[in-house]
Formats: sequence, structure tokens, C-alpha cells
Amino acid sequence: MVIVFLNQLLNAVFQIVLFSLIPLIWWLITAMKKENFFRWLGMKRAECASQKNLWILTGIVLVVCFLVGEFAIWLRGDLAAADSAYKGMGAAALPSVLAYSYLQTGLSEEILFRGFLLKRMAAKFGFTAANVIQALIFGALHLTMVWGRAGLAAGIVITIYPMLPAVAFAYLNEKKAGGSILPSWIIHGTINTFSALVTLF
Repeated sequence: MVIVFLNQLLNAVFQIVLFSLIPLIWWLITAMKKENFFRWLGMKRAECASQKNLWILTGIVLVVCFLVGEFAIWLRGDLAAADSAYKGMGAAALPSVLAYSYLQTGLSEEILFRGFLLKRMAAKFGFTAANVIQALIFGALHLTMVWGRAGLAAGIVITIYPMLPAVAFAYLNEKKAGGSILPSWIIHGTINTFSALVTLF
């Protein structure tokens, strides 16, 4: 199980680097002299009037997105998801699940979609248009992972479901957390962890 964890950790680091490469190049060209790279991406403490209200809202978004996700899993049928790689592995796979959920998918996707794409497009097209565009791209990315294995109905579910949390995450980050991607990273990683935990036993 140690080998599985190390393998997963390496995959996670590779994906974080890969998903950060375009943002890093963009930052070097356009914003290096203006702002720190991590703050530019939104990797900063949430800035809001009430931390308590932010975390209550974060919890509500987490629960709603998780329930909608479970409904989407039921709708898509028995089509295997990425987290099904841990099916039946038991509690020993928990470190691997956490690396997969919080680093490989949660952090890397939040960096690319809400930290980079959303913020750059919002500066050019406004928040609403940018939110819709990043959600469409996010949904399409999830469809590419099952392309050729999913029927039409499952493909529609796999595309639309990720778009809903993507819109909610963007709103939460930009409108309630002062541009921080930490709330969406926590929600994203937690949802993926819960989804994977169901398959462990």
C-alpha cells in the first residue's frame, strides 16, 4: 500500500505542476512585477467580513454539491470514475485517496479553473461570462475522461454535473472569499474524498 500511496503522490505532484505551467508562464509575462504568483492565483487567506459566515456557506455548498454528485453518480449508472481505482482496498488506501482528492484533483483543478481561467477571463469579459465559460470547460474536461465509454445520457450527466459545482465554487471564491481559492479547494477535495471512501469498503 506504501507503493500505491507514493505512486499517487507522484501523480498528484505531476498534475499540479502540469496544471500550473500555463498559469506560471502567463504570470511571468503579464503580472510578475505586480503581484506574487500565489496571491495572483488566489492561494491566499479568504478575505471577507465574516469568516464564520464564509465557512457556514462553504459547508452548505459542500453538502449540496455532494448530494447532487451522488444523484449524478446514480444517473450515470455503473460507469467507472477515477476514484473507483480504490474499490475494495479498505482503510489502508486512505492516504492515497487523500492525495488523489486534495492534491491531484482538488488543488490542480482549482489552480487551473478557478485560480487562473476564471480570474483572467473575468478581467476581460466580466464575472458572469467567465463563470459560465470556465464551468463549460470544466464539464467538458470531465467528459474527455470517459469519452468512448459513456453513452449519450451518461455523457450528458458527466458533463453537466461538474459544471454546477464549478459555478458555485467560482461564486463562493470571488464573491464571498475575496478571490481566495481555498474554499473551493476544501470543498472539491472533500467531495472527492467522500466519493472515493464509498468505494473503499
